[in-house]
Amino acid sequence: MLQASGDGAQVRDELTGDLHTIRAKVVVNATGVWAGDLVPEVRLRPSRGTHLVVRSASLGAGNAVVNAAIPDTMGRFVFTLPQPDGLTYLGLTDEPVEGHPDDVPEPGNHDIDFLLDTINSVLEHDLQRSDVVGMYAGLRPLIDADGSSADLSRRHAVLTSSEGVVTIVGGKLTTYRRMAQDTVDHIVRDHDLTAGPCVTAELPLVGAADRANLRSVPAPARLVRRYGTEAPIVAAGMGPEMLAPIADTVPTTPAELHFAVTHEGALDVDDLLDRRTRIGLVPADRDRAVAAAQDVLTRLHRT
Repeated sequence: MLQASGDGAQVRDELTGDLHTIRAKVVVNATGVWAGDLVPEVRLRPSRGTHLVVRSASLGAGNAVVNAAIPDTMGRFVFTLPQPDGLTYLGLTDEPVEGHPDDVPEPGNHDIDFLLDTINSVLEHDLQRSDVVGMYAGLRPLIDADGSSADLSRRHAVLTSSEGVVTIVGGKLTTYRRMAQDTVDHIVRDHDLTAGPCVTAELPLVGAADRANLRSVPAPARLVRRYGTEAPIVAAGMGPEMLAPIADTVPTTPAELHFAVTHEGALDVDDLLDRRTRIGLVPADRDRAVAAAQDVLTRLHRT
């Protein structure tokens, strides 16, 4: 999106470079830390959160969640987030970002040392830098209410600009459904639309079901764990080679890459490895998976 107003926006297709003008009753600016680029009235002070990625075996217990209190703070912790595929995420930092934020934020050495030092304070055997197999960082759009760091809101807010653009900022990834609900309700109320209130809180995610129903889904256990009731679609028509792990350290199957293209809009290798499956969080695993991703794209004529 290049420009936005209350009744439309000018956008650029990043694949073709073509410019388009779109008209709408309401424009929602949901661009995170870049929201102020479109609506200058929105003032933000971004914060960078970093996670490290380690093999769960490095911690000695693959399914255990470990919390370590951050010294000299109240209610802040470094914690582990075990993943089903043998990895554990270790986070989270909260560092202010000065100047215009990078499109792809990078973890700093200070972040890495801080996370390792804090979690090692509660581990019997310390994690070393050599145990870190990957890392990633994200940016959180904290709302700067008065220009001072003392009034940075960590709650989300829905704002309407003088030109009528509705902006949703603040919050975090794990509260995205509540953020969407509040935005929709704000639009319906303030723009006198005939639609009712947002119903996202009553809608299950695609593939969701209770444990009893999931146990009866006719598909490999790994696919049921990842896709729920959609798992039979992922496995449909796939031979044994498409349902086997890509590599020893990459339990993702070619069938999942195939599904990402046919059902989830993946267009290239980066989509498959970095955005749909997240294999790319571990660079060494990404290298092992590139050939499989290219093969799937070739089969589907999407190279």
